[in-house]
Amino acid sequence: MTRKTPLRENALVLAGILLVALNLRPAITSVSPVLEVIRADLGLSYTAASLLTTVPTVCMGVFAFLARPISRYTSSERTVFWGLVLVALATFARIGSHRHTVLFATTLLLGVGLAIIQTLLPTLVNSYFPDRAAIVTGLYSAGLIAGAAIAAGLTAPLSSLLGSWPAALAAWGSLALVALAVWRPVTGGAPTRTETGDASERSVWRDPLSWYLTLYFGGNAVVYFSVLAWLPPRYVALGWSAQSAGLVLTVFTAAEFFGTLGFARLAADRPDRRVPLGLTVVASAVGLGGVAALPLAAPWLWSIVGGLGVGGMFGLCLTLPVDYTSAGDVTAKVTSLVLGVGYLVGAGGPVAIGWLVDLLGGFTLAFWALTGVCILLLVATSGLHPGREIV
Repeated sequence: MTRKTPLRENALVLAGILLVALNLRPAITSVSPVLEVIRADLGLSYTAASLLTTVPTVCMGVFAFLARPISRYTSSERTVFWGLVLVALATFARIGSHRHTVLFATTLLLGVGLAIIQTLLPTLVNSYFPDRAAIVTGLYSAGLIAGAAIAAGLTAPLSSLLGSWPAALAAWGSLALVALAVWRPVTGGAPTRTETGDASERSVWRDPLSWYLTLYFGGNAVVYFSVLAWLPPRYVALGWSAQSAGLVLTVFTAAEFFGTLGFARLAADRPDRRVPLGLTVVASAVGLGGVAALPLAAPWLWSIVGGLGVGGMFGLCLTLPVDYTSAGDVTAKVTSLVLGVGYLVGAGGPVAIGWLVDLLGGFTLAFWALTGVCILLLVATSGLHPGREIV
């Protein structure tokens, strides 16, 4: 349902969306810079450690299908609010994550909260900003990536400052409190509910284009989450400190931020997304190939080029359900499918990389595998013809 609201109210909603988006990745990227310390302290294998990224990603897939039904009983705004409450509580509870059960239980709860929030935000963007959905989606994606970059860069220093990695992980709950304070007034307005129809639901799940978009997003998610989980450990294994390795991920995610905005602007006036999408995939392949082949030759260059590509690709992938649908109801259903199944596919990425590292005793071939995924995505980009519609 699309509704028109005063500009001042829209400005509050936009600020709320951006602050909520900042909270969608710190729970994952805060783990990466201290993953080696966590693994050593708790005696985890690389495969087991990868679950700290995989579990929330799986939850983001599974619970993406429940977010819309839940929102029908209250509103999308209030459902996002309670999802953010869950994120705040689970993050603060990580203060006790020196216990295996607490660490993995909070990781599970965080995944549920993140799934609820990020499945409904695109629908809210289309409801409040129907004529500027692509631009606001780019801003929302950039906010998401900014949160990832901040957590990646500051968690290791926070760990040193606070004296423990559990305290550093828990500290990110304060970011959720800020978002809750801004989002709370939005929940008091007229509610936005997602309308549903059984025939439309069936047609979306049976449409080949829906599945093409879903698998395309899934390939992007494999690359995105694998890099978040394993880029810092790649450099720790090469002898870098946790703080220096975390800085590599910070540079990568900062580049993602600019890549998201830059490629969104490049694609804004193009009905055919294939050229900008292809450029993002090529940049991703170059960056990850550099990390695989010559990681110490130009680590900052690989981080910048790869980050620009992965960030741009992620942002443009989020606009694909909007590109191939016209009715808001269908857009919501396609978004649910793309994110739900896509994140489940992406969840396998960090586990597969962890398994390869355990099997081969190093990261080189693992990052070559991610480069190969980018090559497959480049081939798949040619199939994203404009002018088609999912109904």
